[in-house]
Amino acid sequence: MPLRAARFSDHSIIAVLCCAAWYDEDFFGSVMHPLREQYPNDPALYWHSRIREHWCDWRNKVFVAVQRDEENPNQEKIVGVAVWQRQGEGGRKMELSVFDPRTILPPLIKLSNYLNSHLYPNHAINPTKATLLSAAMPFCKHHWAGPRHENWYLALCAVHPVHQGQGFGRELVEWGIQQAERENVHASVMSSDGSDEFYLKCGFEEIVGNATEGEGNPMRGVKGGAILFWFPEGEDAGGDS
Repeated sequence: MPLRAARFSDHSIIAVLCCAAWYDEDFFGSVMHPLREQYPNDPALYWHSRIREHWCDWRNKVFVAVQRDEENPNQEKIVGVAVWQRQGEGGRKMELSVFDPRTILPPLIKLSNYLNSHLYPNHAINPTKATLLSAAMPFCKHHWAGPRHENWYLALCAVHPVHQGQGFGRELVEWGIQQAERENVHASVMSSDGSDEFYLKCGFEEIVGNATEGEGNPMRGVKGGAILFWFPEGEDAGGDS
């Protein structure tokens, strides 16, 4: 099942794919997009904006899983996507020099997303929930402290519902775990509701906490949020060598 690096031209397809994959999920579905039944295509606007920001963050590796046409191998269909982010010192080393002309891309993407949000408003979203995930991070960031700060973080993984259960998701997940193993660093993911078992089967070793925990956490009551880690050889869940 081939994976390849995502291209800029893939963004619209990926956004539609994510919209379908997360449509009924608690956080990205009912909490963030409560009016998605009235505006079923609008959540894709959120995903388009998010994918573009992931794509121009140089710490990220954005992959798509593709299905080849058996009769015409040159034709492909994008059926899944994953964003693996290298955090810690390894991530900083992936960032561009200030003199690299590509550094202009992130501010241009942010400007484009801002303009698009006014030209093509997302009527399905609850704007007060759009930054909920980042607001909850102070309550769970301690799980990535110390040696766990050096890790490959699975920031996004989605497979179109029609193609789920066919091994595409496993391939997307295993790329990051294998990379973490090669570098002898951690791998981590924040799971959506009902996905814990899938990630454990794909190689993640233990649930170390939940992003919804903590007094005053704005994510409290949202389903899902389990934080899973893969540990490099010689380390257990407690962080002891």
